[in-house]
Amino acid sequence: MGRGHSRNNIRRRHAKAGVETMSRLWSNSESDEISQNAGTTLIAIAKRNRVRISRRMRMRICRTCKKTLNSKNSKTRIKMKTIVVSCLDCGRVHKYRGGA
Repeated sequence: MGRGHSRNNIRRRHAKAGVETMSRLWSNSESDEISQNAGTTLIAIAKRNRVRISRRMRMRICRTCKKTLNSKNSKTRIKMKTIVVSCLDCGRVHKYRGGA
């Protein structure tokens, strides 16, 4: 019983390290293509291994096109205590309640 459990902990630790590496690559990338690939890989690693991505990071990735939401390709508004972020590339609207 303990053997499989420790294997899962090791797998999760490796997945967290992979998520950290991909998030650094994603946030520091100059190229949009590298950023999009890193975002896709970051989400895939997190989903496959059930590792949570930090709230700050989740708010900066478009769930549809996996691109970085920054001032060039997104529009941010605050309406009735809700942050509304619209991706200008794919048109998806992200809503976050209660502030950041």
